[in-house]
Amino acid sequence: MPSKKIKPLQTHYECARSVYAPCPLDNKEIPVSINGHFHLNGVGLDIKSKVVRERLEFRYPKTIWQQYPSENKQRLIDNISYLFTAHLPLLTGRPLRLEFKTRYPQIFSWVTECLLRFTPSYPYLHQGQKGDDKMEGLRTILNRRVYFAPSKPLQGKARPSNEKNIVIPFTFGKDSFLTYHLAKDIGLNPTLVYFNEPTEEYTRQHKLNLISAFSKESGETVYFTDNSFGRLRAFGSGWFGWELALSSWALFALPFAYAKRARYIVFANEASCNHAFYDKDGLKVMPQYEQSWQATEAMSAVTQTLSGGTVFTTSFLEGIYESGVIALLKARYHSSLKYLMSCWAETKAAKFNRWCGVCAKCARMYLYLLANDVDPAFVGFKTNMLAKNKADLFEIFHSPKDMGGALATDREEQLLAFYILCLKGCEEPLVQRFKKSPHFNFVQKNFKSLVARYYSLHAEAITPAPWRGKLHAIINGVLKKRVSELYKLQKKNK
Repeated sequence: MPSKKIKPLQTHYECARSVYAPCPLDNKEIPVSINGHFHLNGVGLDIKSKVVRERLEFRYPKTIWQQYPSENKQRLIDNISYLFTAHLPLLTGRPLRLEFKTRYPQIFSWVTECLLRFTPSYPYLHQGQKGDDKMEGLRTILNRRVYFAPSKPLQGKARPSNEKNIVIPFTFGKDSFLTYHLAKDIGLNPTLVYFNEPTEEYTRQHKLNLISAFSKESGETVYFTDNSFGRLRAFGSGWFGWELALSSWALFALPFAYAKRARYIVFANEASCNHAFYDKDGLKVMPQYEQSWQATEAMSAVTQTLSGGTVFTTSFLEGIYESGVIALLKARYHSSLKYLMSCWAETKAAKFNRWCGVCAKCARMYLYLLANDVDPAFVGFKTNMLAKNKADLFEIFHSPKDMGGALATDREEQLLAFYILCLKGCEEPLVQRFKKSPHFNFVQKNFKSLVARYYSLHAEAITPAPWRGKLHAIINGVLKKRVSELYKLQKKNK
């Protein structure tokens, strides 16, 4: 949408630039004016340019927002404004000059780090769509120009926190539920916050229904928030803007942490989030980098900085794989499984079903649930994801060339799950197809090592020390029993 030419902000960065010869690319840049502000109910973001024009708001519950000091609100705005717009040159494919009316953000270095770390993943995450050129992505990130308003340093206010109070960005996925139940079991006081993303078109009503039912049964309050800022992210198969989704939730969670005197923001990042491989150019590819333990540590440094050192960021599940997560839910918290929703619900198939039945996420979850003795119908599935026509949704039925390179980082976990179903005598078409494939012999030969990998607690780096012993006791107790059950099942079938 056309707009008047915006005069660049005169900052010390721009003044320093003027002593050098101008770059030929500078004259081609499109200025983008970005102004973040806070109001009575939350935060706002106004963007004006020829290619992007948005007016967005994020609203908090009044009881939460009113307690947050004005100095903290301004620092929150400085950081949110940059986090949600830093990727715009990548998203638009145009040379943009980002001109902020807000201060230099404390999150600046982390945003750059995250964008750079994701660059090798773009060819896999975009799967041939726009933005799969690594070099072009790298060039865009490094060449972009960003200006911030000159200002004096602003110090936020800290508030004494209670180590037993935590905030969980709650998605109704398996990892979120396990994190919640583990927290309750070891005597913590979790505050649950759901951040609804506008790109997930059919998710909103499903989550509202689940919140209502779950809250009625458990007596737990789940704060529901609409994140309209998510409109700045790529829709569909695109990825730009999603590199920092969890970081945005961590920032949005800070007012909740302040109001509830919470010491930790606890994400549900499990072991496979740390998986990586190297591409043909020798670059390390981490498809879920923002959920890795290193990234969680970096986010913790940001939340500590913005909270005066009182709010840390962590995860309880760093040492557990998805199969282990479901085994724990089945063994200790089975009733919560009826509220589970992990589907992204982006297609019309999800309009009336919280499991769309046509995506790889649904296929994987259905497989893991069944392999861990959970009836998918109890979890809300209405589609048989092991039917013959669902083969394309499983990486193990594709050649390496067709499966997004080595992006299928849970490939062997899926193989183990199919093998377990064979041992249980499952007659579904895809299980029988697996049984006739070379994969069956591979798992049969490596069964014990695969079970040990996916049903045990691995080394951790970020689980808070005061709770580690109690958490490990619960997790190890269930997983050791599950391993024993699986060994007996194999022995029975020999």
